[in-house]
Amino acid sequence: MSSESFIKPKHNYPFLWFLDVSANLLLKMIHNITDVVIAPKDIKLLKSLKDKRLIYFSNHPSTKEPPIAFVVSKYTYSRFYYMASREVFDWGYGFVGNVIQAVGAYSIIAGTSDRESLKMTRSILASPAGKLVLFPEGEPTGAENDNLLPFQPGIIQLAFWGFEDALKQDPNAEIYILPAFIKYRVDSEISEVRTDVDKSLENLETKFHLTKKGKTVEERLLSIATAVIEKNEKQFGFQSDPTQSFDYRIGRLRHAILDYVADTVGLKKYNREGNAIEKLRQILSVFELVQIGFPDPKSELPSQKQAKWGRELCQKAYDLISLQSNYILEFPTPERIYEWIYRLESEVFGSTKPRPHKAFVNLAEPIPVSQLYSEYKSSKNKKEVLETTTKNLRNILQELLNAEIKKSYRLFVEDYRF
Repeated sequence: MSSESFIKPKHNYPFLWFLDVSANLLLKMIHNITDVVIAPKDIKLLKSLKDKRLIYFSNHPSTKEPPIAFVVSKYTYSRFYYMASREVFDWGYGFVGNVIQAVGAYSIIAGTSDRESLKMTRSILASPAGKLVLFPEGEPTGAENDNLLPFQPGIIQLAFWGFEDALKQDPNAEIYILPAFIKYRVDSEISEVRTDVDKSLENLETKFHLTKKGKTVEERLLSIATAVIEKNEKQFGFQSDPTQSFDYRIGRLRHAILDYVADTVGLKKYNREGNAIEKLRQILSVFELVQIGFPDPKSELPSQKQAKWGRELCQKAYDLISLQSNYILEFPTPERIYEWIYRLESEVFGSTKPRPHKAFVNLAEPIPVSQLYSEYKSSKNKKEVLETTTKNLRNILQELLNAEIKKSYRLFVEDYRF
């Protein structure tokens, strides 16, 4: 475990060469990803960016996107750099940190003015052919592959600062933002998926003495999730009221959990009026400071014991954030159904396992930062330009997402009942 506040990237080329040939095998072993699929036209595009400064700008619904970005990097014949949460470098007694540092990751401490991290980011983007991976959704990961979280504020500012530094070295410098959307699809025969889903739901139903008879798959999922809600309502002192909507009850519960954590550890400047994602980000950023031993001369941070306790409850709130009824009711695809099953299995059994799936990487046309920067530079309201630019980039990822949703299918015919 490192005591450093900032961890630099250290490309270890023998290790990188090993990963070049073993990345797909490791993805299968660790995440059960059977293949990373990139269309030939997108491979051609990636190869054309070999000598360009690049920001690979991807969605981030899970922990799988960084290693997939590594697979993408091979087609640019380049090495990417990755910005990672500082506490990740301490995982596994520092083993995880050594691995990702060797791949090109460097640390960022959320919620602070991490000058060393900012300096490294600008240096990478200013370097000839420098390539940086950015996940605009930030942490926590989105959990829902068919949704995007609000993008972190300031993400585009990094691109502009890097561009300014690049211009100091080369008046003709350019940085390209490459929007990418990763879509995961189950990689099994439909009959096998249906059987596995049925069995997985039966295991959960047995835990709560529920029956599947006469129910659709959506109804089964909602009945299990409702039982989970009722269990947690009792724990947090709420009176269960079946007349209230599922989304109201789960929303009330996740906010209660987050507020309880914040109050118990004495969190300063906690925004009780924020949405659940904002609250979760704020709490986790404080716990990260505790984890890495950030200086606390005024004793404003919680203890290590409190942070560990709070994280466990935050995980529960995070699992609840990703359960929204419309998501499963409007289009019960195999992937959405499994997302719910994974969350429910984690909550009920304490663990889950990913089923075989493929990762499809979809790219939009690269966007020259110079085009965006000219408007930013000439505007009197730079904050508005940053917000508009962020919104436009999010819309591009949303378009890629929408195109992938159209390729999806319902696992069971509509109104199929068990």
